[in-house]
Parts: sequence; structure tokens; C-alpha cells
Amino acid sequence: MFELVIGFIVAAILFIAEYLLCTKLKSPLWGGIIPILILAGTIWIFSSGIIPLETKYLFPFIILNTLFFGDWGSGRDKYKKIKEAELERMKAKDI
Repeated sequence: MFELVIGFIVAAILFIAEYLLCTKLKSPLWGGIIPILILAGTIWIFSSGIIPLETKYLFPFIILNTLFFGDWGSGRDKYKKIKEAELERMKAKDI
């Protein structure tokens, strides 16, 4: 039970860090660091044989990777919207 709580805390911290990297920094690569590391870790875990490649073990990793890559994409969309809104405010001030 304690490990599960620690896992959720770590996941929450990673989600917050990824959100900040995706929405605050100009380069999309900064927001992609965490999802790419998670994907590489997933591949390494299954290829090294630490966890057997079975459906019941594979499904949580698929969900995890999907969530992080989806969050990366939505964070970049939000970054673009923020920049467009800022540009519109600057144009309105110039007129």
C-alpha cells in the first residue's frame, strides 16, 4: 500500500514537471524529455526481462506512456494558444 502511495506521488510530480516544461518553454523538446525517458525505461524493463512481456503487465505501461505523450501534446497546444493570445494583446495595444 505504501509503495502505491509513493508511486502516485512520483507520478503527480512528473505530471506537474512535464506540464510546466510543455507550457512555459519555447522548445517542444523540453516537454518531451519525461515521456521519452518513460518510453525508454518501459522498453528497457521489458527487453531486459525484469518484467515478463505479458498483457497484464504491459497494459499499465501502455496507459502510462499514452497519458504522458497525450499530456505532452495538449501542453504544446496550450503553449500555442497562450502565445497567440499574447500576440493578439500586443496587436490590440499597437492599434
